Amino acid sequence: MKRTIYKTLTFVGLIILFLASNDVFSQDGNVVTGKVFPAGMLTPMHDVAVQIEGNDATLTSTDGSGFFRMVIPSFPVTLVFNIENYQEQKVTVKRASDITVYLSAGEIEKNDYGQDVGIRVALNPESRDGILMFSSTDKRFKYWFDNRVYFDGAAYFGDNTYQGIKHEIGNGVNIRRMRFAMKAIIYGNWGGEIDFDFGNNAVDIKDAYIRYIGKNWQVKAGQFREPFSIETMTTSRYLTFIERPYAAEQAPSRSLGVDYKVFSNHLYLEGGLFSSTVANDLMRDQNKSKGTNSGWSVTSRLAWAPIKKDKEVLHFGISGSYRTPKLPEIGDPENSFRYAENAETEINRKKYIDSDWVSNCDHKTALGLEAAYAFKNIRFQGEYIRADITRDADKVPDGEDKYEQSGFYVQGSWLINNGDYYYNMTDAEFSQIDFREMNKGVFEVALRYSYMNANTFKDGEDIPFIPGGAGETYTIGINYHVNYNVKFMLNYAYLNHDRWADGKGSYITDEADPLPSGEAGIDFSTIQARVLIAF
Repeated sequence: MKRTIYKTLTFVGLIILFLASNDVFSQDGNVVTGKVFPAGMLTPMHDVAVQIEGNDATLTSTDGSGFFRMVIPSFPVTLVFNIENYQEQKVTVKRASDITVYLSAGEIEKNDYGQDVGIRVALNPESRDGILMFSSTDKRFKYWFDNRVYFDGAAYFGDNTYQGIKHEIGNGVNIRRMRFAMKAIIYGNWGGEIDFDFGNNAVDIKDAYIRYIGKNWQVKAGQFREPFSIETMTTSRYLTFIERPYAAEQAPSRSLGVDYKVFSNHLYLEGGLFSSTVANDLMRDQNKSKGTNSGWSVTSRLAWAPIKKDKEVLHFGISGSYRTPKLPEIGDPENSFRYAENAETEINRKKYIDSDWVSNCDHKTALGLEAAYAFKNIRFQGEYIRADITRDADKVPDGEDKYEQSGFYVQGSWLINNGDYYYNMTDAEFSQIDFREMNKGVFEVALRYSYMNANTFKDGEDIPFIPGGAGETYTIGINYHVNYNVKFMLNYAYLNHDRWADGKGSYITDEADPLPSGEAGIDFSTIQARVLIAF
């Protein structure tokens, strides 16, 4: 009898244990867990009240890590989150899961347009390498400045007397750039920038664009630099020399357009469709009075870094652009292209190499080849750029339907102490240097040779039908990087021009008394200095 009772009790106990364990398993299968944070931040919120909507018996609260756990009778279910000074949040959950909840702060407020403010995010101000930045803790919202001031001075030397006419170059100082820029990233993926330059006593819109940022890609629309040439794409604050070389000025500048970029650890590709620059009053009037087209271009750049290590990089790149004549300003001829650049200096505003307007143009193609190598504190870089213009053969003299110009530069630099070169694959360029010790400055020395030829000859002739001029420049640079934001620059350059580099005939002599064949053009030396601050 006792044995029978024992078996019966054992059987009943097993049934009870099975039912209890089944209830536990059932509960585990209907559990919702999660964490609660303030909107835009990753600081856990404790003591947040959590309950199933309409069921006060399920009320619980988050712990010190912002964590909560709740057994759900059935799905779907609506959970309600409440805490003082934050808006109530309701979340519908359809199955057992782990969720993250962000609570918006305070009472509902209205913006300047009378609309309810939907998302209020707390921002943390900080200085990152001297740049003021405001960002949310989860990095989904960022706002930062990119302001710069360049104070330049230059003096020019050389006896440029030709047939009794002395070519004068005035020394001087100037605010080369005074940039005010603000950049932003919102909701993690959307971004934009506005950038104005107040240098040279004028206001110029540099960048104004919208972008969408993926993990390793980006789409951009607005005004910005067309992707062409490592030297041109590098922002001026990271340039090794005070001004870019003659040859790099063939590269397209900023234009309105749409652009796509993708990159990996060793490859970079960017390309887009572009039109004219941000329209000014003159350009709008030209369009209004004559119905002039804005023109368009397709430009792309491909870069490959077969060697890309922490302190070593080998870079190759190629750029290409197909361009139709862009919308001209009042007084400029339509369907024309022009190469006219200052002699690698901005204090002297004279343009010695100047093709003038090449008229009756159909299109222009540009090709750029680039290579660079950096190992720790040593860096070499060079580019070859060529532009070919095709003109309307029915409107120009025989043999003058093709115009070409080309140039190149090579340079080397050495960070003597306390620094190494840094290569950014996101933009396939060298950016700010790496300081080994932030409390010490870095001295840098650099050499550059550049050459540019804007003359085009007919076969068998020794006088160009487009005498744009040619010239070469030898430059020595000494830089002192105080920190990431302050830099002192000193350049000495010798410029050697041919006899057609005369600013369309205005700097040497008049057309009735041309410079004798074989005689050199305007040659001079210059010493330039710059104090740069970025903040």
